[in-house]
Amino acid sequence: MKPAISLVCLLLFLSISVLSKARDSQHNRNPNPAGRWIKGDELKALFFNQTAIGEYHSVNGGIKSDQFTEYHRPDGTTDYIELGQKTEKGLWWLVGGDRICYRYPGNKVFNRTYCFFIFKREQCYYNYSFGAMSLKGPRNPDWWTSRFIIKGKGGSCEAPVG
Repeated sequence: MKPAISLVCLLLFLSISVLSKARDSQHNRNPNPAGRWIKGDELKALFFNQTAIGEYHSVNGGIKSDQFTEYHRPDGTTDYIELGQKTEKGLWWLVGGDRICYRYPGNKVFNRTYCFFIFKREQCYYNYSFGAMSLKGPRNPDWWTSRFIIKGKGGSCEAPVG
């Protein structure tokens, strides 16, 4: 009888060990294909006194040629420049610790508030609008509005498809 109990105990121990390792592996990897959600102090540090260099996602799924830079001053103002265009003065702020918002008071075209949730995938940051989000993150990782890197911090975004 003792060998049977020993065998059952050994099998139980092995199955607990395997399940524990599987759980730890699942916990340590990022299950969200959109990347890691940037929130709180990390979100503030990402933009505070930094310049984002980015590009927009077009409606047909490719990359638009509209490249931009946006310098985020500590006082909450920005200088936004699309390649070849004049500088737009704007405002930036964080809402709820999980998104960044922008407003460009002097611009007649960009005349509303724009807010984005930021996700980091490898060395690139992706902006997702409210409509692209679920409670756990983007409903589709390809529904990003724009993507960017921080000037002087290294990194790049994946090459455009096509």
